[in-house]
Amino acid sequence: MSVTKTTFGKIGTEPVYLYKITNQNQTSISVLSYAATWQNFEVVEDGEKHSLIEHFDNLTDYIKTPYQVGKTIGRVAGRIKNAEFSIDGIDYQMKPNEGQNLLHGGENGLQYQNFNEAAVDDNSVFLSHTVKGEDGFSGTLKVEVRYSLSEDDEVSITYHAKTDHDTLFNPTCHVYFDVGSENIRQQQLQINSKHFLDVDEGKVPTGKLLTTTNAYDFNDFKTIGQGLKQLKPLRKYEFDDVFVVSDKAATIKSDKRAVDLYTDRNGMVIFTANPKDEAKNKNYDYSSLAMELQTLPDAINHDDFGNTVLKKGAEVSYTNKYQYRKL
Repeated sequence: MSVTKTTFGKIGTEPVYLYKITNQNQTSISVLSYAATWQNFEVVEDGEKHSLIEHFDNLTDYIKTPYQVGKTIGRVAGRIKNAEFSIDGIDYQMKPNEGQNLLHGGENGLQYQNFNEAAVDDNSVFLSHTVKGEDGFSGTLKVEVRYSLSEDDEVSITYHAKTDHDTLFNPTCHVYFDVGSENIRQQQLQINSKHFLDVDEGKVPTGKLLTTTNAYDFNDFKTIGQGLKQLKPLRKYEFDDVFVVSDKAATIKSDKRAVDLYTDRNGMVIFTANPKDEAKNKNYDYSSLAMELQTLPDAINHDDFGNTVLKKGAEVSYTNKYQYRKL
């Protein structure tokens, strides 16, 4: 197992580093200090390298992309209705950044920050950032993101935070998977879920759970293209939906390899997109599938969606895991 560190670019005068962890199988993950981004997940099969996630090879594209490719999203992933919430009877008003709502923690979320190196060991990189009241959140939140790669090709991402003021914490990795040489529509998806969230026109959860039927039923493997075809009668042409999951949340696979996704929380967003070609994206010519493991969005405003409150003086850790398998 080895870890290397190189300079990926600069933001102003501040360097952005790329850390590459490689195991005995020559499987590797690359991580950027900018936005604690999962930059690449590469495996070697029969002497050939295969990248399993959408990625850019330069910092400029990571900065300008609206698709948050591979980035750590937070402090709260997803939308918060009207950018407001209450904790213990105290009301908090955030600065909206998508209409009247708050998306992904605001304009100064973790996805726009260059993290500091906290530590590096033989199979892990620890990155840290301290948030101080941006976007209307109170207090100081210290965040650490740990990326690890095991010798059996499992990637773990652990999010740890502590705060000096009551706040919210629900981060995720906005990773986009493309695990095969075939088009993303031909790749197969399985999601262990009986329900997904009903949302309003602003994609904010209404609080209602819907049964995973027809287009939204991935309990047995089916191609992403089949799911998209089943959406057409609903006059929908993309997936941008939240599934209720637990433990082994999902698997995405091609004809040669698979990635199993595990989480200790209760939600997963899937989102079809083409982050590298906006013209193709507008024509629903998708290149990858985002799979974002998190607590259900807007949980603070729905009693049965899970707990995203982090109390003053408290600490919390969440872990998402991604297991590569050759088929």
